[in-house]
Amino acid sequence: MKPKITLLLILSSGLLFFSPSLVKSESETVPTITGQTPNIRQNIRENNLELKEKREVLKETLQAERETRKAEIEKMRENFKKKRNAFKEKLKTIKDERKKLLTEKIDNRMSTVNKNQTTRMIKALEKLSDHISKLQERMSKANEKGVDVSAVETLITTAKTAISTALVAVEQQAEKDYAFSITDEENLGQSVKASYDILSQDLKKVQELLVKAKETVVASYKAAGTLEKITPTPTVITP
Repeated sequence: MKPKITLLLILSSGLLFFSPSLVKSESETVPTITGQTPNIRQNIRENNLELKEKREVLKETLQAERETRKAEIEKMRENFKKKRNAFKEKLKTIKDERKKLLTEKIDNRMSTVNKNQTTRMIKALEKLSDHISKLQERMSKANEKGVDVSAVETLITTAKTAISTALVAVEQQAEKDYAFSITDEENLGQSVKASYDILSQDLKKVQELLVKAKETVVASYKAAGTLEKITPTPTVITP
């Protein structure tokens, strides 16, 4: 599949189904040479080691962020639990049965919307993560052939960070509870509208992070596409 066609599919797809072959096989990319100097082989080994170290550092950083995220989510759950209990108690004080049923219906609807939207976003981010991992594998193979993949690796790191940032936000969003702050029946409509507006704004913010993560993945694949015509510089040794 041509890179341009692949990227067009990426940009037009909501869930980013793509798997481009942006790095050619060894038989296509490696020219026929009579030999390589020890220095070139040493440089390749050093580049491989450097890439491995960078990936390990990023892996440890993202793992630390995940641990921090777990602790933050636990605190959020406790706070929202208190808010939910307060909402249930206030709901009992509403005398108008029609208003009470309508309030419960809207509350349930908002919870469903938040759950469905965050589930969709998490699945999209998981696909993005899978795509960037596959690209990184291709870059490792290209690097072993002597191709300079440092620019693409930098973009891959940026993409991984963007995906992790978006995932943090989406997971936190999934835990949010938009129970209404009921003061009295007269202001019930205002409370419902206020909670709905907050939900809409919050979902918009995490959606923007998802879009940003998608853009970084697309940028990584575009950069990898430029390697398609790049081959390692051979050193011919005259017998």
